[in-house]
Amino acid sequence: TYAVLFRAGRDIFADRGALLLPSDRFPTALANTGKTVAIRNSKENVIDEVAYPQATAGRSYERLSDLTWHTSTDARGGTPGSENSKKADPEPELPEPGDYSQPGDVIINEIMANPAGLTELPETEYVEILNASDSGFNLKNWTFVYDGNASPLPDSTLKPGAYAILFRAERDIFADEGALLLPFDKFPTALSNAGKTIAIRNSKETVIDEVTYPQATAGRSYERLPDSTWHTSTDARGGTPGSENSKKADTEPEPEQPKPGDVIINEIMANPAGLTELPETEYVEIFNASDSGFNLKNWTFVYDGNASPLPDSTLKSGAYAVLFRAERDIFADEGALLLPFDKFPTALANTGKTVAIRNSKENVIDEVEYPQATAGRSYERLPDSTWHTSTDARGGTPGSENSKKADLKPELPEPIDTIWTEPLEIIINEILANPYTGGNEYIELYNRSNKSLIISNLVIALRNVEGNFRTHYPLKSITDTIQPDGYIVLTESREGVSNFYPQSPFKSVYEVKMPILNNERGTIVLFRTKDDIVIDEVDYSSDWHHSAVKNQKGVSLERINPQVASNDKYNWTSAVMEAGYGTPGYRNSQNKPEAMTDKISISSPEYMYEFDYYEVKYKTDKQGYKCRIEVYSTSGMKIAEIANNQLLTMEGFLKWDGKSQNGSKLSSGVYVFYAEFFNAQTGDRKVFKRAFIVK
Repeated sequence: TYAVLFRAGRDIFADRGALLLPSDRFPTALANTGKTVAIRNSKENVIDEVAYPQATAGRSYERLSDLTWHTSTDARGGTPGSENSKKADPEPELPEPGDYSQPGDVIINEIMANPAGLTELPETEYVEILNASDSGFNLKNWTFVYDGNASPLPDSTLKPGAYAILFRAERDIFADEGALLLPFDKFPTALSNAGKTIAIRNSKETVIDEVTYPQATAGRSYERLPDSTWHTSTDARGGTPGSENSKKADTEPEPEQPKPGDVIINEIMANPAGLTELPETEYVEIFNASDSGFNLKNWTFVYDGNASPLPDSTLKSGAYAVLFRAERDIFADEGALLLPFDKFPTALANTGKTVAIRNSKENVIDEVEYPQATAGRSYERLPDSTWHTSTDARGGTPGSENSKKADLKPELPEPIDTIWTEPLEIIINEILANPYTGGNEYIELYNRSNKSLIISNLVIALRNVEGNFRTHYPLKSITDTIQPDGYIVLTESREGVSNFYPQSPFKSVYEVKMPILNNERGTIVLFRTKDDIVIDEVDYSSDWHHSAVKNQKGVSLERINPQVASNDKYNWTSAVMEAGYGTPGYRNSQNKPEAMTDKISISSPEYMYEFDYYEVKYKTDKQGYKCRIEVYSTSGMKIAEIANNQLLTMEGFLKWDGKSQNGSKLSSGVYVFYAEFFNAQTGDRKVFKRAFIVK
């Protein structure tokens, strides 16, 4: 499909079927003298770039099927939205004489950055350029650019098919007969051996060619091959200044030119608990899907935004590599490349994270956000680039072809009855009505029931002063459920929340159409679509903020106790500074548990997203209590131990990492929490037993 980009408000004609893309930001006037234009994708990778030349009045500049360009021969002057015109048999007349060089007409063909050790050639650094076009070019006002600094070339003419050698004046040079020697004072005193970017610009400052050369090899030039790839010279002299470049050695590895998708993340084992045929080791498998081999030196593995260097190894075309933590056991099929390294995460999050591979230039080659992990099962990429849980009997396929998708439909989570949410099972738990500049408003919902609840059948609206609903904002786009003790954040921009509250779990934030919240006061209503039954309603006010908060911008209102009435103004206050003035998607900074009637009380384990551990709060009536806290399966089997005869203060909390007695993470589900308090001094004893959810 073709798309035509133009300035909004201007007339345009395009053939039927073309996509019209008017934009207010399209330039008011494209320069007739020529400019560089490009298309970038959402990750800011350049997808295509063209430097167009001096424009011909009433004629477009069109790409030909061989990727060369010409002035349109169509009678209309251009072919917007349809196949380009053919090149005229007689070449179209050229514009008036001038510098009509285009990118690729003259190419950088050879670079000698480290001449140390040369014997048949002088130990002089040089850059060779080649006129690859059918026209001669006067190099007056052309420049050689090294590391961003431009130096004028001597006033000379470079004939078609001719070579020119650029070097520093007064240095010795040798070049084959017929080559043009271009000594000049501004040539760098020393080309960096570590690699730099060099370029050639014409008199109009258009980049005609640009090359970033790599680490230089002593006594060897870096040469361009006919297919525009590069290699280290195989000529016995060390280089070929002023003549045809040497041929590529049969055994020389392909140079590194990776593009996004050349190497893909192919398999992720985030929760190896329960594996028997494979070691209980977390790993990430990558696959070279290209026709070239790549050296992974200076490549990085990125986990949750943190980059770790990969070992210096070569990944051949069509080969698998298995990334894992050094000193852990691993099994991979024969032929796979094993890449153990110390900076591999000690534990991949079972709840899901984003992982990526970057090349040596820090370009993202592939990126995957994996979901909630299944114990003893890897997450595998299918040939159509969708993903599934491995069906291999071993639980994963490290270093080999991934398993096939099961013929049967993929397993679904435990079925959820289509039960409509009842009033106050889900509550409005946090409100940001006055966001930071550049940020977005949000409303946080909290499931205070003991069951998973559907969100898609609910609606958010504001109530006006007459008591009527304003515009309805259905939440039908949220297909996920909200788990017991779970949170969901509603906003119009995830980045508008996560950029200002980085502790916010990204997966708990959902982009939906939202009502505009008044900074001072308003009434937010959550209700059911089928019958308008109100689930929760809050008449919030900026007066509910703590008196110490002088500037309310970016400060959310938090519910203190989820069990207290929604419109009790004393149950709302400002999020604290230590939490960044907002806690979207996790426990409120001002949260206080429901008051207990017993003198001794303890809460069930509560998962702390921001710290990745469970917290058990307790309170006693006197000093001297010890406790024993254990976790059981619903069948009565002891699974984990949180505390064993531990001496307690009168009030505090205990931390639990969510692991079983054998050190593995517990899988999601319902467990039984057992706590026994005993005071040896008084003989008092208290036992608690209740069910809770592990996420």
